[in-house]
Amino acid sequence: MALEATAIEPGVAGEIVVAIDGAGGVDDSGVEQLELQLNRRFPKNRATILMARPRAGEVVLASPGEVEPVPAPTSERSALVTTEGGIPGQYSALGALLREGVRRRASAVALVAAAQHDASADWLGLLLAPVLEGGFEYVCPTYLRRRSDAPLNTGIIYPLTRALYGQRLRQPLGGEAALSLTLAARLLDDPDWRRDPVHAGSDAWLVAKVLAGRHRVCQAWLGAWPRASHGDEGASETLVRALGLVFREMERHTRCWQRVEGSQPVPTVGSGSWLGGEAPRVSVERLLDTFRLGARELAPVWSLVLPPATLLALRQAGAARADAFRLADDAWARIVYDFAVAYFVKTMERRQLLASLTPLYLGWIASFVQETRGLEEPAFEARVEALCAAFETQKRYLISRWRWPDGFNP
Repeated sequence: MALEATAIEPGVAGEIVVAIDGAGGVDDSGVEQLELQLNRRFPKNRATILMARPRAGEVVLASPGEVEPVPAPTSERSALVTTEGGIPGQYSALGALLREGVRRRASAVALVAAAQHDASADWLGLLLAPVLEGGFEYVCPTYLRRRSDAPLNTGIIYPLTRALYGQRLRQPLGGEAALSLTLAARLLDDPDWRRDPVHAGSDAWLVAKVLAGRHRVCQAWLGAWPRASHGDEGASETLVRALGLVFREMERHTRCWQRVEGSQPVPTVGSGSWLGGEAPRVSVERLLDTFRLGARELAPVWSLVLPPATLLALRQAGAARADAFRLADDAWARIVYDFAVAYFVKTMERRQLLASLTPLYLGWIASFVQETRGLEEPAFEARVEALCAAFETQKRYLISRWRWPDGFNP
């Protein structure tokens, strides 16, 4: 579905379409509360209530509280679409949101997990205001989280995304976002919905499209992390799920990220702290046991992915005492890049490949926890910055391996 590229100017009246994650449970009172917030914050903007739910292999629209899908209502109320955020393909809430937002020519659309946000806070206004009032095309949320909550984001997702696309989105895969009408139309018209329906619509797909497309982006503080944890999902399943999507987008946007050097800060709306004050409660010994077991049992697999020098460094690190175990930033960045290249060239079955990264990832956590234990927030942030700098410095290594993978075969 194509749309003329006529952007709505900041402050011009129009509809607002907000998508709420259905996992949070949205009732009529919650919808009414959000409507009041939107009406007070953006009095020029009208809206309509819609909800999206997976059904029979697609996302369908339904009114709040109804089980069966109904045609989209036409009343002028706040527009809400609810389903599981971050799910790619035909089950993506993003696709339903984009279709409805473009059909209504909405001034802004947003994908959120409102049922788990603080109802008294202006988090929704903070998310939408940069689009409606500041002329931004994409707003990525940032959350207050404890150090122990998001090691995958700290250790891989953030530094990798930053190094690839040159934009410092601190939490790029939060599953929430706000978009302008112009960007929504471009995304809806993207051929990936037909060409790659399995992956299109995920949060990794959205972020990569936005950053590769050089759109005006910012990030907004929305308070505490709104989503529940993945329950019993272990580190291996998390890696397979998240990195599979991120590495897939690396393939899609190779020409873009190979031309990017360094990174730049992203405008930030609101205020907050990157990290909570609680220190991580992690058993370093247990993490290192898993790392050492993997080094023994997965050596044949790792030898297909990692160069001999890296394998030697890992053996030396594994022989150290637990309190002296360290995995250098440059080595860790190269390991992540090596696995990205192996994913690209299909060195082995991709799920097996990503799962085999688990002991290495747990070893990095053990090293990072020991290095940062007891650090105050400024010092911890400086440590994260050093890790990101290593990913940026080692990017030439990634590009060389990506272009000439056979030249690096061990």
